Amino acid sequence: MRRLAFLLLVMCVSTGAFAQYNNGNSFMRRVLLGYEQHDDGFYYPVTDILVDELDHVEAAYAYDKKAQNLYVRTATSNCVVTLTKEYASVVKENKHIPQLKAGAIDMRVMAENKRLEDKFTRLNEERKAHLEDSIAKVRADSIEKVRQDSLRKVREAQEVAAYGASHEWQRMPLAGQRLSCSICNNLLVVEDTVSCVALEDTVFYYREEQKGDLGLSFPVIHAAPVDSILLKDKRFLLHTKAFKDSLSMIEGMGADMVETINSMAYMDYVDSLRTIAPNGYVTQWEWTPVDSTSVDVKLGYVNMNEKDIKAIDAYFQLTDAEGKVLKSVHAKVDCPIGYMQQGEVQTKLPFPITEGMEMKLTKVVAIFADGTKAGGKKDEKG
Repeated sequence: MRRLAFLLLVMCVSTGAFAQYNNGNSFMRRVLLGYEQHDDGFYYPVTDILVDELDHVEAAYAYDKKAQNLYVRTATSNCVVTLTKEYASVVKENKHIPQLKAGAIDMRVMAENKRLEDKFTRLNEERKAHLEDSIAKVRADSIEKVRQDSLRKVREAQEVAAYGASHEWQRMPLAGQRLSCSICNNLLVVEDTVSCVALEDTVFYYREEQKGDLGLSFPVIHAAPVDSILLKDKRFLLHTKAFKDSLSMIEGMGADMVETINSMAYMDYVDSLRTIAPNGYVTQWEWTPVDSTSVDVKLGYVNMNEKDIKAIDAYFQLTDAEGKVLKSVHAKVDCPIGYMQQGEVQTKLPFPITEGMEMKLTKVVAIFADGTKAGGKKDEKG
């Protein structure tokens, strides 16, 4: 659960490319061995380099509890990160990360370095072979054919690069596209852009801001299958090419993780409601003239207090077209409402209504089962 909370925190606070380790969660980030690709297309080793930020982490393979050092690997480097106390406490409890002693860690570091060396030796050999094959192909094929093919690849690469430079990875322009969630069956018709979370295998995870009560909202993650319609959408293909790395940052996304993260986000929303309206709040209310002497009133109320509500005491004013108060009245109505449940108050008020008059809800008091009373947050609409 704490690992999921950590992932949720990263998702909420990130504004760029999901940077995983920086000054906010670690004191030091050192590249033990890394490889950089030069203009000639070959990879060259670099060692013992401090970096300001470390992202695109594929896995954590060892942890030194005493030094608070986490050993991680990326696609191009083997690194050690000295964590802050807060983040170290989370990693310490992660049973998926081996906690090793110094000698064992040295052996794992050597093994990871060897893996990188083998990988980039192979890539350099493939690059060398590719260059040799390309030369042979140029000699064998038509120079014009090679030129046209190169121009096409350059144009495609330029298009992807230009798109990446002018867009944000979190916002995919898919106006008019229909996305169906395989988890909750939610259907989203995209008006302009959709908020991206991740792309894993054949599932596209996107984020929707769900409207709640009292002007609040909370994020909901959905999972849309990458079907033939999406695969034919040039905007989707271009975006996923330009931001392939960013869209693959989160490992292990699935229905269980999505549902857990969504539940945590909803509970944060409920906590915010309790902070704003600890004794409950009006969801909506309306009034309808019955005749010239009275009106019917309906009022919805949500109880955010752990004590049960037994009655609602609502206060109203009748005003003329200039806003002058003509009459005030209140109605105490029995309305049992349990914790985090919604009840509805219905009553008739002796208000003589004529053209131009308006009603205002001025105060709501919740009367609990133990006899205590507390003011509730009222809606501004009527």
